Amino acid sequence: MKKKTALVIAVSLMVTAVCSAKFIGGRFKVTQSEEEFDVMYYVTEDMKQIKNLENRDVAITQSFKVERNKLKGELRYSLFTDVGDTEDEDNLKIEYATWVMVCLLNIAGYDLSPGSISRFNDSDVKAEFNGDFGCTAFIKNPKSDYGKGYKYMMVDFFYKKGQGLVMRVFLFNDMKFSGMDGKGGISMESPLFVNYHSFKFMEKDKDGKYITE
Repeated sequence: MKKKTALVIAVSLMVTAVCSAKFIGGRFKVTQSEEEFDVMYYVTEDMKQIKNLENRDVAITQSFKVERNKLKGELRYSLFTDVGDTEDEDNLKIEYATWVMVCLLNIAGYDLSPGSISRFNDSDVKAEFNGDFGCTAFIKNPKSDYGKGYKYMMVDFFYKKGQGLVMRVFLFNDMKFSGMDGKGGISMESPLFVNYHSFKFMEKDKDGKYITE
């Protein structure tokens, strides 16, 4: 997926005052059921569903162990339902950026470099995940319950209007898991690349049933 170098809109560190596993108020809320909105997970032979980690940072919806070519890691999803006004585009972008920053600060342990965040091209988000826009961040040495036991986290956010926000996180200890060797080389057979397109926002038909094909 192509990324834009422009940062997500800057958000004051004052948002840390509202950081917690149970976000109170605001545009988004932790998704409780498929009645709110749902995604389709593509579970590959590299993935095995596991119990969600109990943590105080960000509520987890779905978790998988990922192993390929003797490289191990984890893939986690957090779903947040959009309960705001979808017609207010300016407010949407501000609330989206705030929520993204809150989540990132929580899972990073409040140690996050703004330069680690970049936007995806909207057209790629639509084509690859059936979403509207999103961003990505790379976190090293997280100091949180969420990241305990891992050196690196590749964090992606994908938003779909009228449904909600997906936070997807790959956690790993070996950079080979990501497919990048630090010298500009990329392995398309790495666990992260092979399992990158692991979900899509679902659509409903006129009868309110999910379209699966």
